[in-house]
Amino acid sequence: MQTASQSERRDTGVLLDIRGHSEAALAFSLAKIAATMASDVAGSPVECTVTLLRPQATPCTAATDDGAGELSRWEHRTGRGPTARALNGGLSIMLNEHCKDARWPGYAASLRSAGFRSAVAMPLGLKRGYRAALTFYAAAGNVFSPAVAARLLAFSDVAANSLTLALQIRADLVLSAELRTALASRTEIDTACGVIMAQDQCSYDEALGSLTQAARARSLGIRGVAQSIILSLAGDVPASGSVVAAQAAAETDADAATHADAATHLEQPAVMQEA
Repeated sequence: MQTASQSERRDTGVLLDIRGHSEAALAFSLAKIAATMASDVAGSPVECTVTLLRPQATPCTAATDDGAGELSRWEHRTGRGPTARALNGGLSIMLNEHCKDARWPGYAASLRSAGFRSAVAMPLGLKRGYRAALTFYAAAGNVFSPAVAARLLAFSDVAANSLTLALQIRADLVLSAELRTALASRTEIDTACGVIMAQDQCSYDEALGSLTQAARARSLGIRGVAQSIILSLAGDVPASGSVVAAQAAAETDADAATHADAATHLEQPAVMQEA
C-alpha cells in the first residue's frame, strides 16, 4: 500500500542528534533513534534498519536487530522488497498481514522467517551521491496503520536532513584532518630541505632531490626521512654512522655518490612510516 508522495511531505526544521565516528556508525545512530520513535508511535516494539549507499564505497546496513539487518541486505542484493524500492527512490510501501504486495512473491515468507509480520520502508532524500532507505519492522501484525505510517513518513524528512548534515560534518572533519596532516608533512619536508640547503649550499630542488634519493634508498617515505633529519639536527638521534651510506656502498659508484651526499644529513635516523 502506498502512503503519501514525496511532494506531500513537510520539513519540520528539527534535527536529530546523530553521532558516530564513521558513516556506518552515523547510520546506526539514526537507526536506534528511529526505532525508539517508531515504537512510541506504534505502541508496539519496532526494529529499524538504515541502508546507506555511498559513492565509491561499499553499501552499509545499520540495524537494531540482526534479522532485520539481514533481510534489508537481502532486499538490496536481490532488488525485491520495500527496502530495495525505497533505495531507488520509490514511494513508501507499507506491508501488514492483511495487506500483502503481489510484486514480490515470497517476500512475506522472508519477512516471517526474519521474525516479523509488518514492515514499512521509505526513501531518505540525501545529497552528494548518497542514497538511503529507512525501514521499520514489527513482530506483530498490522502495526503500521495509515496513521502510524504517516507519522513515520514525516519523521523520515527529519531523518534525511539530519543524516545529510551528519555526513557533511564528518566529511568536513576528515578533510580537515587530511589537510592538517598534509600541512605537517609539507612543513617537515621544507624544514629538512632547508637544513640540506644550508649545509650543501644548494637550491631547494637539489635538496629535495637528495631527500628523495635517500628515501628511495631506505624504502621510506620522504616525510619519514625529513623527520629523521630534523631529529638528528635536534640531537635526538645518536650520530654513530649512516644507514643510508652503508646501503649506498653496496650499490654502483655513481649511485653510491648520490646516496652518500644525502646520507651526510641522516646520522642513524629513527625508522618512520610514510604518512
